[in-house]
This record gives sequence, C-alpha cells and structure tokens, in this order.
Amino acid sequence: MAKVEQEVQDRRIELILGNLLRIGVIASASVVLLGAIIFMYRHGSEIPHYFQFHKQDFNLFSLGQMFEGVLSLHGLSIMQLGIFLLVATPVLRVVFSVVAFIYERDLMYVIFTLIVLSVLLYSLFG
Repeated sequence: MAKVEQEVQDRRIELILGNLLRIGVIASASVVLLGAIIFMYRHGSEIPHYFQFHKQDFNLFSLGQMFEGVLSLHGLSIMQLGIFLLVATPVLRVVFSVVAFIYERDLMYVIFTLIVLSVLLYSLFG
C-alpha cells in the first residue's frame, strides 16, 4: 500500500511541476505581449531614423529601473519583465523540487537539486 501512496504523491508533484512550468510560460508570454502592444501603441507610427543613433534613456539590465518602467507602463520594461518571468520559471521549478524532495525525505535528491540550484543562481548572478 505504501508503494501506491508514493506513486500517487509522485504523480501529484509531477502535476504541480508541470502546471508551474505551464503557468510560468503563459504568464511570461502574456506579459511580453502586453508590453509589445503598449510599445506599438505608443511608438508604432514613429518613423525610424537609421542615419542617427541615440543611446537609450534607460538600462534594460537594471531590475530597479525595470520595475519603475513597469509601474509607469513603459512597453520595453513590461517586455523585459516578461523575459524575467520566463527565466525565473525554471528556477522556481528547481526551488519547488528542493521542497518536494525535503518533504519526501530524499536526502540524495535534495543535495543534487541544491547543486543544480546553486549552478543556476551562479550563472544568473555570478
């Protein structure tokens, strides 16, 4: 009976992980689409001047400026938030996996998943 309960629990965790990835991708795509619509509404009729190059007024790599831009409904900042959500989705999946393995008391997988999480975080911030 314990094996059946374990299989049910494993299946439940798989469904949660699948839904987490699905919701993350859909949310990311929706946010990017919203940002693109706002950007095109505000700048779609502008004629590009390819003979003049201008430095952008904002930094797309600063999280603080991104959130300020999102609050002011700046299209590029909203699209950047969508990309940020897309990158954060697999990281959240790994974090949830750590919690699930702790709940299952599977120390070996907890250690392996923490190593994967540390590599992910190092590659993002290191």
